[in-house]
Amino acid sequence: MRFIPLLLVLTAVQVGLWSALCALFLPQPGQSRQRRNLALGLAALAVFFVSFMAASRTLVGLPAPLREFVVEPLLAIEVLSIPLMLLLGFTLSIARRVPAAANTGELAEPRRVFLARAATGLVGVTGATAIVGIEQAELAPQLSRHEIPISGLHRDLDGLRVVHLSDIHAGALMSEERMLRIARAAAALDPDVVVLTGDLLDVSPRAAGPFSRAFRTLHGRLGTFAIFGNHDYFAGPRDAERAVRDAGATLLRNSGARVERGRGSLFVGGVDDPSRGALGVDPARALRAALPGEPRILLAHRPSLFEICANAGAQLVLSGHTHGGQIAFSPRWSLARLLGPYTMGLYRAEGAHLYVHRGMGTVGPAPLRLGSPPEIALLTLRGV
Repeated sequence: MRFIPLLLVLTAVQVGLWSALCALFLPQPGQSRQRRNLALGLAALAVFFVSFMAASRTLVGLPAPLREFVVEPLLAIEVLSIPLMLLLGFTLSIARRVPAAANTGELAEPRRVFLARAATGLVGVTGATAIVGIEQAELAPQLSRHEIPISGLHRDLDGLRVVHLSDIHAGALMSEERMLRIARAAAALDPDVVVLTGDLLDVSPRAAGPFSRAFRTLHGRLGTFAIFGNHDYFAGPRDAERAVRDAGATLLRNSGARVERGRGSLFVGGVDDPSRGALGVDPARALRAALPGEPRILLAHRPSLFEICANAGAQLVLSGHTHGGQIAFSPRWSLARLLGPYTMGLYRAEGAHLYVHRGMGTVGPAPLRLGSPPEIALLTLRGV
């Protein structure tokens, strides 16, 4: 039942795309066979898309050739068919409304030929976008470095190195080998603290084993902490908890832990995700054990929780969830703007800082990134 809305959307997209392509490339009555073959191809693509989503709870560790040359390209083409359908449909609608010599409501032949050539280029651009987007999604994560001032930070903690990872989405499209490379790259930064801000698993509970085997090699000298995101609840909180525990990290669910070095201390709390079955978001409870005047960091998967976390006393909030939009020209011009004003990178408001991580993986059915590559964030804390 949960796939019915998706099926309705995909059906509308495929019908719209088929109608536009037929009007541009197959306008003659004698081309009914070609129209039927096009309809079958588009239907098969939609069926593959839905079948992948239905099977993603059990698909883990797909062979690299199958994933890279079959699954990801087909998924990317189906996702990009949505803007392609909208562009073609809008263009056809405008073209049919512009007065022509014969006011029949159909496209005049010279106009149709021109639009068909333009559409051919647009289809080619869509294919190229799919290739580039998949390639960028598979890139080794970029290293982002930031120095963040923390009021009241003891000089013994000045320069504390926090490695921030998020949205790994272990599952069908995130292999154990790739996660191991990410973990090794993060460990090479010699972190004092490691934080993982949710969506560690995608939707499959079977991904818990590959995740924990890959990330048990990554530890902060003073602690490794993790929280749940919404996808961890899709996969199942018990399996996600097992993945975190077996990786050697401390799971924070409206709770916290103290980090100490020399005579300095810092409190790291984590709020749970507002998913169904979660404990609820309670930043006050997460920071309850913090000492008076002790600097406080809060992990919150969704950046939309920034204000309530800052109001609870957090000086730095670390989030993920947005993937930077996966398609973005800048933090402002990003698909993540649909989720709120905080898309990627460092923000300051409410007297606190927020860092929104671009994530490592992708949302399962959209395996592409453009302008928002994966990242490892190295945050250096400075006392002020």
